[in-house]
Amino acid sequence: MTSLTPQELEGRLNAHRELMIEMLSAMIGGEVTITAFLKKLRDDATFKDNEEDPGVIPETAFAIENAAAREVRAILEAAKARASIS
Repeated sequence: MTSLTPQELEGRLNAHRELMIEMLSAMIGGEVTITAFLKKLRDDATFKDNEEDPGVIPETAFAIENAAAREVRAILEAAKARASIS
């Protein structure tokens, strides 16, 4: 396994924490909040990575947000794959 930068690790941890909070909140709220949660999850997974200005070097905060978005995308893809198997 490759070594993670502090920003990558923080972003991934932040993504897991937010997903758990949002998931539990959606489950408590019922069907309407579950639908809103899934929409928010899809929106969060599409975080852009400075594509509007590719010459800019990402700051630490941006690196953390980007790592979180990548982690959400990876979790969402794994969940979709598991759901299609079941």
